[in-house]
Formats: sequence, structure tokens, C-alpha cells
Amino acid sequence: MYSLDSPAAKAAFTGITHIYTDLDGTMLAPGGRLLTNHEGEPSLELAEALVLLKKAGLEIILVTGRDVAQCTEIMRLTNLDQFIAEMGCIVQFGYGATAQKSYILGEWGTERIGQSEGLTPYEMIEQSGILGILTSTYQGKIEKHPLPGHREVTYLLRGHVDASSGGEVDRLLAGFDLPLQLMDNGIIHFKNHTLTDIDELHVYHLMPRNTGKGQAVAADMVAKGLVPAQALAIGDAPGDIPMGASTGSFVLVSNKKDSALEELALATVANPEALFIAAHPTADGWVEFAHALLAAKATLP
Repeated sequence: MYSLDSPAAKAAFTGITHIYTDLDGTMLAPGGRLLTNHEGEPSLELAEALVLLKKAGLEIILVTGRDVAQCTEIMRLTNLDQFIAEMGCIVQFGYGATAQKSYILGEWGTERIGQSEGLTPYEMIEQSGILGILTSTYQGKIEKHPLPGHREVTYLLRGHVDASSGGEVDRLLAGFDLPLQLMDNGIIHFKNHTLTDIDELHVYHLMPRNTGKGQAVAADMVAKGLVPAQALAIGDAPGDIPMGASTGSFVLVSNKKDSALEELALATVANPEALFIAAHPTADGWVEFAHALLAAKATLP
């Protein structure tokens, strides 16, 4: 894993045309803020980095767990053109009357959706009874996330459980009638919750099995005719790392020293020689990455 000022980063970044970026914990400062640094001090650095990347011809695609309404506003305010919402389950180009929205639902398929009697995937999950099973099995370890919003596919939870592929929760979900998975979307900092004996709080998405940011980015790259050398992904959580299975480069934002996360990245990305780590957390790390990419681009003839 290389630093962003390494010769390896310079070599990898020169060919990048598309950036797939996570939002919370990656591009945005804690609290989902755009106009501060990581410490919460007022700062234009992130906004300026976005403008410079746009002027340099880079296409930036938001890839996040947030819902469509939130993503639409963030995309509009940051002058971007596309987002992938709800952990890879919803793809949208543009907004308003010209918006083009599509869904990626993995193992559910059209037959299951056709039998849903008009329910959204989110409503199907809500009515399945799985929340009660999870909260009773992992009492005090997981709960419904109270964050307001209008979700169409993924069911938002928070807590601290083993959400790894093949782990305890994954095995429980594998035996459930509705094909589901629990995706870890990183550490959050809510102080008010009903959970006990947890050392850190994670946000999770209960979602259709065989969906995720990785599948969505892979499909988007195919649709755009991109080769791996043109695409870079950047994120901070286990749910972000699968994006790097398709992109030629991946940047891990360093929010804390996490050897398990780094090992997962090394085992998952398509090209470990193009795996980089930011020296700074959240928005500061994203700005660090942006300047490294722009510096590499400036060396081109």
C-alpha cells in the first residue's frame, strides 16, 4: 500500500478520467459537512478541489449509502452529473424532469419484484420480520437507524456486529427466505443510542444479496466503456473496498489505523500495486488525494 505522494501514485493517476467516491467518512468531513476540514474548522479546500478536478476534465461519480433525495441535492450543489445511491442499488443521471434512474437488485430478480404486490424493496425488507430476528439475536448490538429519509431499497441499521462475508450475521441471513446481506458502511459518531457494550458504532445496510458498490461500479464502467486504468475509487469502509475490484486504482482514506481494513483492501482490489492510503482523515484525506491526482496530471505533455 503506497502513499499518495509516491512514484506509484503518480504513474497510476496520470490515466485517470473517472473518480468513484464515497461521501461520508471519505469526501465529506464528520457530520456530512462540505465547507470544513476534518477538525470542523471552516475551509474551502474541499470545494476548491472539486472545482479544480472538474476544470481538469475529471468525471466524479458519488457512490454512497445515502438515499436518492439526499444524493440529488448533493449532486446538484456540487455541480456533478451522476450518483450511485443506497450502497449501489440505485443509479441516477441528472435530476428533475431529465433524471434517468435505474435499479440494481442482485439476486432478487424481476420475478421476486413482480410478486411484491407493489411494495418497494425497502418495504419488503421491513415487512419480512428480519429486523426482529436480528435485534433479538444480537440484543444490544444492533438497532434500526433513526436517520430520516425516504429509502427505496436498503434498510438502515447501526451497531457493531460481524458483518463480514461468511461471518456470523451473513450465515444467519443466508438461511432467511428473502436473499439479504448486511453491508458495513463505516464508523459513525452518533452519541444517542440504545446499544450496550460496543466500542464503536457502525452504520449497516440490510440489502438484496449480491448487490453493492462493487457491482454498481463494475456495471457503470462497462456502460461507459472504461478500462481499469481510467477509473479510480476512493473510500473508507468495508463496503467501499469492492469498488476497487473493478477500478485500476483505489485510495483508502485513513480515518484510523485499521489493519483488518487494510488487509481486506489488499485481498480485494484488482491491482494491489495501485492501492494507496491517504495520510489524513475524511475530507482532509480527500483533498490530499485530489491534489496528488492533479499534480500527476500536470506532468502530462
